[in-house]
Amino acid sequence: MGTTVATNALLERAGERVALLVSAGLPDLLHIGNQSRPDIFDLKIQTPENLYETVVEVDESVMLPLGTEPSPRNGPHPESNANIACPGARVVGTTGEEVCVRRTPDLDKLRRDLQAVLDNGISSIAVVLKHAAIYPEHEKMVGQLAQEMGFKQVSLSHAVMPMVKMVPRGFTAAADAYLTPHILRYVAAFQSGFDEGLSNVQLLFMQSDGGLAPVNAFSGHKAILSGPAGGYVGYALTTAWNDGQGLAAAAAAADGD
Repeated sequence: MGTTVATNALLERAGERVALLVSAGLPDLLHIGNQSRPDIFDLKIQTPENLYETVVEVDESVMLPLGTEPSPRNGPHPESNANIACPGARVVGTTGEEVCVRRTPDLDKLRRDLQAVLDNGISSIAVVLKHAAIYPEHEKMVGQLAQEMGFKQVSLSHAVMPMVKMVPRGFTAAADAYLTPHILRYVAAFQSGFDEGLSNVQLLFMQSDGGLAPVNAFSGHKAILSGPAGGYVGYALTTAWNDGQGLAAAAAAADGD
């Protein structure tokens, strides 16, 4: 089944109260975003409201060694950069690349900061740390601490969307933290209306990409376009002809042809 619950919650800003946990020094990362604008010469840029209510900076640091190959990041003469010692431990990331762990998270300080967030009534967090897609250990440490402290929703960016770009990874994690509690309440209410909560029935939800997800794997960022995707897939299947031209017609309709 498809649902517009997440779509409506996002449009109406009716999601969960969220705190953003981000690497120290980058508190405005998602507010700045990628600075894309529909009109490059517009002097009054209106940006969407942030999905998070407060920001907690995590005192940690991971860097990528510059290496010996010329690049825009390394400059035309990388030999001297290659000799710069890593001010921390060198470890191998999930992609096989070497990363330098400059500082592990200060969990004692973070515990105090997170307690203040809990005391303010916020129980959903999005964790977005530098290079987490390659080296997720710091996010895992932060996530474990948050769960031990009683946070109900912990969205780790490397788990939600394991990609190297920190800004889109952060946007996705924030959307997941904002919408997932809302989705879980909806699913629980839906299941409660059936005998044994549909425990003996395979329940699948339409994702934004048109694929299906089991009910226990359905989360906020996957549900943003669940309803529209369900309508499109349903239209394509119910209008399909024997020679398969119905699918082509549905695709053409979606493109506005």
